[in-house]
Amino acid sequence: MDLKLSNHVFNVLKQHSISEQRKSARVHDKKEVSTAEKVVDPKTRLLLYKMVNAGILETVNGCVATGKESVVFHADGGRMEDQEVPAECAIKVFKTTLNEFKNRDKYIKDDYRFKDRFSKLNPRKVIRMWAEKEKHNLKRMANAGIPCPEVVLLKKHILVMSFIGKDQIPAPTLKEAKLSLEDFRAAYYQVLNLMKQLYEKCNLIHADLSEYNMLWHDGKVWLIDVSQSVEPMHPHGLKFLYRDCRNVSQFFQKCGVSETPNERALFNLVSGLDIASDNQADFMAEIEALEKTNEDHVQNHRKKISMYQKDEDGPPPIFDD
Repeated sequence: MDLKLSNHVFNVLKQHSISEQRKSARVHDKKEVSTAEKVVDPKTRLLLYKMVNAGILETVNGCVATGKESVVFHADGGRMEDQEVPAECAIKVFKTTLNEFKNRDKYIKDDYRFKDRFSKLNPRKVIRMWAEKEKHNLKRMANAGIPCPEVVLLKKHILVMSFIGKDQIPAPTLKEAKLSLEDFRAAYYQVLNLMKQLYEKCNLIHADLSEYNMLWHDGKVWLIDVSQSVEPMHPHGLKFLYRDCRNVSQFFQKCGVSETPNERALFNLVSGLDIASDNQADFMAEIEALEKTNEDHVQNHRKKISMYQKDEDGPPPIFDD
C-alpha cells in the first residue's frame, strides 16, 4: 500500500502491530480473523492506518477498556476540515466476532429506524449497524444537552469519539469512583434527571444502564454505551426501562443514598406513568399489558419521531464495500 506515513508514525504502528500479533499467537494457533479482546484484526488495523494517514488521528495509544462487544483505545486527535477533533479521542472498535451479537438482535430488529435494513443485511454488516446506532443515539443525546461522548467519525465498525478522562486515564465508572456520600447523593439526582431527559427529550431508553456504564468526570455523571438504546415504542422498551430503574435503584441504595426510591417508584418517576401495583409480579404484568395495548402511550411518543428523522440524525444506508 502506498500510504504516506512519517517514519515515527510508521514505526509506532508497526511495533503496535507486531505486539498485537504476538498476543494473538499466544491464544490462537491459526490466523486471527476477528477482533477479539485487545486484538485488532487486519481490516481494523488498515482503517486505523488510514485515519492516522489522513491526519484525523495523530497516534493510536493503548487499550483503555474492553467489553463483550467492543474494545476502546485512546488516541491523540488530529484535525479535520469540516469539524474540530478533540485533543484526546476514544476509538470504540466493535468486535467483528458474531457470537457476542447473536443474543442481542432484539435491541435492533424491532427498532423502527433500523428494522427494514436489519432483515436485509448479512451478519457482519449488522455489527456495523450497531456502531451506526450508537452514533445516532449519541448525537440525539448531545443535542438534548446530556453529558456523553462527542461523535467525531464513524467508519464501518469503528466509532471515534471524544475521550472522557484526562491524560490517557479514563474517567472512573460510578462503580469504581471513590465518592463521599454527598457526591453519591448528587450523582443519584443527576442520574434521575438524565434518565428523564433521555426519555422525554431524546425519546430513548438506555436499555443497559448500570453503575458500569456511567462515568464520573468533572463532578458530573456521563452516559456511555448506548448502542443498544431503544425508543419507548419498542416492543420491549418499558421492560428495558424497568431493568434500568432496578439497576440504578439497587446501586444507590447500596451506596447509602436514602432518598433512592425502589425500582417501581423510579420507573413511574422517569416514565410519567402511574402503575400502582406494589409487588414486582403485578407491576411487570401491567408493563407487559401496557406494551401490548396502551396505544395512547405509544402515540404520545410517535409524535416525537418526526423531529429525529432529519438527514443529520436519521440513519443513512450502509453501502457495500
